[in-house]
Amino acid sequence: PVPRPPGSPAPRLPVALRICTLVCRSWGDRPQLCQVACGVGRAEAPVRHGAALPQGLDSSLQQWGVVAPGQRQALATRLREAAEAAMAALLAAEAELSPQQRGGARAGTDLLGVDFLLACVDDALELVALSTNSQRCLETCLLAEAMGRAVGEPPGDLPRLLAEALLHRAQRHLVEGKDILLIGAGGVSKSFVWEAARDYGLRVRGPGR
Repeated sequence: PVPRPPGSPAPRLPVALRICTLVCRSWGDRPQLCQVACGVGRAEAPVRHGAALPQGLDSSLQQWGVVAPGQRQALATRLREAAEAAMAALLAAEAELSPQQRGGARAGTDLLGVDFLLACVDDALELVALSTNSQRCLETCLLAEAMGRAVGEPPGDLPRLLAEALLHRAQRHLVEGKDILLIGAGGVSKSFVWEAARDYGLRVRGPGR
């Protein structure tokens, strides 16, 4: 929990803050936070996707009365860890499934949206995970990126990270189903090569086979 700083009361109007995060599968199958966008709405009604224009996390936290930069940075760090941990858990669960259970040899999650609600509990701010989705967070984060560029803000990392995720999948598609002849495959220390080959859908052959 992040305590509310002294002298920083809650907003006068009862509002709710929905935090939308977009996480991608980066190189080495590592989750990486791409973008964060927030929606502010009335506390008595759910803050839905598309119901409010997205805004940045830092400005949204200031509306909540978190005026100390260190407090806002701490929440941003916790948000990144929670969002990436959610995708890591999903990737670990997918790794336990057979190709048929995943829906195909190359089926897998490359992009994941994770929604959070920022709640005030006992004078401390808590991040509460609401749900995961595959499209709504992407739409919200892309809108936030476009709005920022329209007012002269420098481009963020979202386009680059999305392109890297798609290129990674495209490169796997190019080699899938190909035959590779190995001569001298190495010892036990090189066993990761066979795992990667299976993951890429390669057919590995030895001499004379």
